[in-house]
Amino acid sequence: MMHDVHDDMWAEFHRRREEWRAQRDARRKAWRARRDARRAAWGLGGAWGSGWGMSAADWGMGAPSESVDELKARLADMEKTIAQLSERIIVLEKLATDDDSRLAAEIEKLRGEDK
Repeated sequence: MMHDVHDDMWAEFHRRREEWRAQRDARRKAWRARRDARRAAWGLGGAWGSGWGMSAADWGMGAPSESVDELKARLADMEKTIAQLSERIIVLEKLATDDDSRLAAEIEKLRGEDK
C-alpha cells in the first residue's frame, strides 16, 4: 500500500512536467518556424544558408574578378605612387626642420616642379 501512496504523491508532478515539456516543444517548434521564415526571406536557405545572401564570388571565393596581369599593373601603379609620396615626405621634413631662407628656396623649387 505504501508504494501506491508514493506513486500517487508524484503523479501530479509527472503530469505537470509532461504538460510543461509539451508546451516547451510547441514553443520551440513555433520559434524554429519563424526563424526559417526569416531566413527564407533573407535568401539564406539551409542550416547556415548560402553566405547571408552572398555568392561565393562575393566572398572572394571562386573565380577571380581580376586577372593576375591586372593586379600586377595595379600594384606597380601603387608602388610608383608610394615612391612619389615618400619623396614629398622627405622634402616636407626638410622644410619643417631647416631655416627660413632655405625654406623659401625649397618652396620656389617645388613651385617650378609642379608646372
